[in-house]
This record gives sequence, structure tokens and C-alpha cells, in this order.
Amino acid sequence: MKVTLQPSGAVLEVEAGEAILDAARRLGYTCPQSCRNGNCHVCAALLIEGRVCQNGAELDHGELYTCIAEPLQDCVLHWDGVLLPGELPVRSLGCQVVGCIEVGGDVWRVLLRAPAGKPPRYHAGQYLLIERLDGEQSAFSLASAPQQGRDLELHILGREASALNLLQQLREQGTARVQLPFGDAHLAELPDGPLVLIAAGTGMAQMHSLIEECRSRGFQHPVHLYWGARRPEDFYQLPHWDEWQALPNLSLHQVVSDQCGWQGRCGLLHEAVREDFADLSTLHVYASGSPSMVYATLDALVEAGMDAHQMRADVFAYAPRD
Repeated sequence: MKVTLQPSGAVLEVEAGEAILDAARRLGYTCPQSCRNGNCHVCAALLIEGRVCQNGAELDHGELYTCIAEPLQDCVLHWDGVLLPGELPVRSLGCQVVGCIEVGGDVWRVLLRAPAGKPPRYHAGQYLLIERLDGEQSAFSLASAPQQGRDLELHILGREASALNLLQQLREQGTARVQLPFGDAHLAELPDGPLVLIAAGTGMAQMHSLIEECRSRGFQHPVHLYWGARRPEDFYQLPHWDEWQALPNLSLHQVVSDQCGWQGRCGLLHEAVREDFADLSTLHVYASGSPSMVYATLDALVEAGMDAHQMRADVFAYAPRD
């Protein structure tokens, strides 16, 4: 039987005689539960459609307890607190600002430290939200990787007034209230094949996290980084760049779009990728930048033979196009 969960939209394949909670856990979901005998009510859900058997009684609507309810037909449940396989719970943390360092190109490297005993949980490539003084929140990719424990790193471009105000807030307050993790363009699981990482400007923060994760987990497939900027002086200092250059399976490409004649590559990021790969079919592609840049890259690589499903980007979720 199929059990559809709201609000996530996940669909569970439940075997005959199997409790809904047991099926969800077998399939890798993390679910609210405690006693597993229907007494604590932690696993309660609302039956919207279908029929279930619970303690010998048949139910066709209302509250049920997923640890003992067995579906008799396809059902729809409203069940809060269920996390999909690989999904982590969103948490709020009050972090100490331990560094705010200008690293070139008007970019600031912001270092935060989570409270002792509360290490943040996130996947490499995810992002967080910082709360501003007016209560609004701003999203920034995590440049740190999970093995860094309590230490979180952000790369903030300090050109617009909103970013400059936030940087001033962090320096003056010395603390930051954050929520994390968000985003599904991450590396909860390492792919079985080469990685192509495409970043524009401070989109490099996300790729920094992915590369450090691959390095810490001994990823053996080739990794190709394409980092784009309008001018050479827009590239900023990365703490591990020199170490990365010595890695045998990591290829680093800096691409300038508005000024040719420097010592590196010129043009658009997707042009550089297409120049380097005649066959795109085996690549796992991650992209970070503005929506226009990400979609232009997607279209160009699909035109060159890539399947659209090979590319992941947070833009697809927060700025979907028609």
C-alpha cells in the first residue's frame, strides 16, 4: 500500500501487516516516536484519506498512532516532524563572531562559533540564515564543512548597503543568531563519478565546502572547479587554495568574463566547461550564482548533451522558472 505524507509529499511503500512507523523507518525516514505501543502519542498523525487497522479497530478518519496503525488501502496522512532520508532538522543557534576578515574583491570571510555542546549539523553545500537587527533573515552558503565542528565560515560580498550593514552588525554585536541547515544541493552522499563545481563570485563559498568535504572523505574521482568573476581583482583569497593546487584529483580554473588579456582563462563559465569536456554524460554538476547565471549554464550544458538531472543548484528551489 502507498501512504502519502503531508506536508512533505513523501510516499511510503508499506508492506501488508506492517505499521506505518516501521515502514517509514525501514525506508530511512526519521520520525517522531518514543514508546512504539500507542501510549505516548508522540507518533500521532491525522488520517485524511483511506482506511487503517489500529488495535483491531478500523479507522477511516481522524487521529491515529503510526507505531500501531496498519494501512488497509492507500492512505493520505498529515504527519508533522518527519524528515526525509538525509534531511536534517532545522535548528536555531546563537553563535559567537570570532572573525571578520577582508580577503580581497570586497569580500569578507566571516567566522562564527556555535555554542559548546551544540555542534551544528549540516551537509556540505548547505546554507544558513542570519537574523538581522530588524528581524529579517539573509541567506549565506556555508563555506565550512561538517568536520569543522562548531566553527562555521561565510563569504560575504560587502558592496551593497544591506551587506555592509550586516557586516557592521556582526562586528559590533559580536554574536549572530542563525538557523540551519537549508538547501538540497549538498553532498550528504558522495557521487560515484567526477564532479564539476561551477561558481560565480561568492558562490565559491558553497564550492569551498564541497571541496573540503571531498578532501576529508578521501573522494577519489576527479573534481573540476570553475570559479568565475567579472575582473581578475574580484577573485578573493581562500585559506586552502595553495593546498588544493597540490591535490592530484582537483583541477582549478579561474575564468574572467569582462576582461581578457590576464594570465588566466576568459569567457563564460559554461564555455570553459564545454571546452574541457566533449562528453558531459558522466559528470555530476553543482552550480552556485545568480539565477540568470545558473539557468544560462544549465541551458548551455543541456544543449551540449548533459541531462538536466545531472546538475544541482539551490536556485532551482528558491527561484524556479516557468
